[in-house]
Amino acid sequence: MRYNKQEDLLIIPDVHGRKFWRKALEEKQYKHVIFLGDYVDPYPQEGIHPDGAYQELVDIIAYARENKETTTLLLGNHDMHYKSDLFSRLAMGTRYDYYWQDQLGPLFNDNDDLFQLAYEADYEDTHCLFTHAGVSSVWYEGNKNKVGELNAENLNQLQKDNDGIRVISDVGYMRGGFARAGGILWADFKEVNDAPPIKEGYQIFGHTQHRDGPTINKNVACLDCRRAFLLSEVMEIRDGED
Repeated sequence: MRYNKQEDLLIIPDVHGRKFWRKALEEKQYKHVIFLGDYVDPYPQEGIHPDGAYQELVDIIAYARENKETTTLLLGNHDMHYKSDLFSRLAMGTRYDYYWQDQLGPLFNDNDDLFQLAYEADYEDTHCLFTHAGVSSVWYEGNKNKVGELNAENLNQLQKDNDGIRVISDVGYMRGGFARAGGILWADFKEVNDAPPIKEGYQIFGHTQHRDGPTINKNVACLDCRRAFLLSEVMEIRDGED
């Protein structure tokens, strides 16, 4: 898909039960919308009850179902640990809610056709790769034989079988795991930003929460800061780094 300032892409980073996505859909002008994953497991300090987060996800799924051709829903680590028992055994997040597993597991799996791990788009002359946590080149080099060519199609295949689930379950040292770098659902911002940049596109992701606004530079854009962005806005900030 190709976008420009007139036919823009709306990017919704980590929701975690928050409602900011609703206002963004109403107020922004866009051709397509992509959610970067992590819909549930709200932060306790934000005062969002898990049942509220569940309802936000139900409404996001309903919106995506009604607007399937113009909506992309990515999976985050806080989603995959409900969707996949194997992923939860290998890489469960700290806010995993055992009580809600019986509701969230079927909700994700009954709507499996709506969810994916990666998305690719072009903005003018820039090729963009969207994932939940970013692709660390260290992680990719260690898993190239399993991933193949680095593109959205191959990354999306990783959730289709157990071998792929194991690949995306990598948690790096910075997040308390044992891998050299986390996978596309668990990579810390520093694991992506501080490694040599990938050559396959400009990376846009969430996952590592930023309290004072996004980090956008020449190689990556980490947007997990509780607000939505147009792709044109991200590109303008990136180009302002000159």
